[in-house]
Amino acid sequence: MLTSTSNLDSLAEVFVRAERRWTDALCNGLLDADVNTIEGWRVLGALRTGDGFTMSDISAAMSIPPPTLTRIVDKLVDSGLVLRRVDAADRRRVLVHLSARGKAKVRKLTKQEAGLKAVLVDELGEDDAAQFIHTLARVGDLFSTP
Repeated sequence: MLTSTSNLDSLAEVFVRAERRWTDALCNGLLDADVNTIEGWRVLGALRTGDGFTMSDISAAMSIPPPTLTRIVDKLVDSGLVLRRVDAADRRRVLVHLSARGKAKVRKLTKQEAGLKAVLVDELGEDDAAQFIHTLARVGDLFSTP
């Protein structure tokens, strides 16, 4: 019988299981007709940190291929969650921004993330949870392609 700990020697299995369970927990109650994929939520989450980003910036930062990102952003635009606007400083550039409706959706995402972080803190303690998150970020950076 295969148990959850029998494959701990497989690093790939550990990471895949953790990612799937985290994604499932994050998406619980979030997916709807407007945002029906984790990638859509990732884009909304990324847009909360600024005053607009180019598609190239988003694609590079999130490791989402440009054609895939275009489809995601098109759906978010159609749902009224994001806006495309010409950059006032450089009229050749188009920036993607959260709309008021998108900001409301992001508040829901932020609340969901805070709940999941609280679970980590409860399980690991505040210092260990912070170190765990920092370590995961470092691991992600180890294998990024230049």
